[in-house]
Order: sequence, then structure tokens, then C-alpha cells
Amino acid sequence: MGIMITSVIMIHDIPEGIAMAVPMRAGGLSGSKAFIITVLSGAPMGIGALAGALLGGISPKFIGVCLGFAAGAMLYVVYGELVVESKKLYLGRLSSIGNVLGIICGIIVTLLN
Repeated sequence: MGIMITSVIMIHDIPEGIAMAVPMRAGGLSGSKAFIITVLSGAPMGIGALAGALLGGISPKFIGVCLGFAAGAMLYVVYGELVVESKKLYLGRLSSIGNVLGIICGIIVTLLN
């Protein structure tokens, strides 16, 4: 299971790295500098994975607290930044419908698990 999750995360990081490097290259940054910055931006994830591997076996309560902090940070970014920005860009109901559908999908996935 751990190898599969690691593989999926690594595959996910490829388009994320491309999405970071393309604007840097378009802005005139050299390929090597864009590559180095992109690799360095992934370093915190590796450090976090190492910390999680070392500290993850401490207790289920510790894992619950860490997941709670992570969920809170994600909710802050999504609802404090992204939803506000989508309302500015798309004046119709489409962004609200997308938000509600995303929440419903999240609930369904949670219930099926």
C-alpha cells in the first residue's frame, strides 16, 4: 500500500512541477534555474513525509491532531482564498455549483470509505 501511494504522489508531482516551471520559463528564467526552484519547492513535502514516517507511529491521537491541522489549513486556503477568487472571476452560479458538487463528492467518498 505504501509503495502505491508513493507512486501516485510522485506521478501527481510531475504535472505540478510542469505547472510551476512553465510560467518561470515564460518569464525569462533559465531552464536550470526553473528546475532548481521547482525541485526545491518540493523539498518541504519530502521533509514532511520523513517526519510523518518517523512520528506517525506514536499514537492514533497524534495522527488525528496532525490530520486536523492539515484539514484546517486546506479549508482556510480553499474557502479563504480560492472561493473568493472564483466569485470574482465567475459572476454566475457556476462556481457555487462547483463548490457544492465538490462538497457532495467529498461526503460520498467519506461515506463509502
